[in-house]
Amino acid sequence: MPNAQKKGYDFIFPGGVNNTYVFVTDQQIVYELKFKPSSYIFGIQPPFTEFAFEFVIEVAENPLPKLPPPDAGIPPTLVSIFNDFFALNETVVVYVCENIDGHAKARNRKFTQWFEQTKQGKLSFVKFDYRFGTETEFFYTSLITRIDNPRMADVVTGFQKLSVDYSNPEK
Repeated sequence: MPNAQKKGYDFIFPGGVNNTYVFVTDQQIVYELKFKPSSYIFGIQPPFTEFAFEFVIEVAENPLPKLPPPDAGIPPTLVSIFNDFFALNETVVVYVCENIDGHAKARNRKFTQWFEQTKQGKLSFVKFDYRFGTETEFFYTSLITRIDNPRMADVVTGFQKLSVDYSNPEK
């Protein structure tokens, strides 16, 4: 079967404090997707803080001598995991691209590519992209929520305010 026709990988939900999901690719690369409770993201702006999570995707094991290759099975697997995790329509997830190794821009591009590929199916999520920080020191973030989140306007407004406050700390 050609890789482009993949429907996604099976995953397991070991759960835990970080709501961890795990799947293994055809290349035996193990991915962990975590949804860490992160009520602090929005400060003390109720009522949606209890539904806020930080999304982390990690390569837990890579038996290859190089970075994982492109894999058409990953985007539909992400959709399946998001559908599972977003059972409550109030759920809000923030994805922050790590920049420890200077590859934040590449991570942001890859995540956006995966997200865009999933739009070809019946995706029920929306993603808002932001850059937090100054012109020279910043990081990429994405705010993801279900299209039917009854608090979407408040969530987006709160996150935009957070972005402005973070980028202009003297205000």
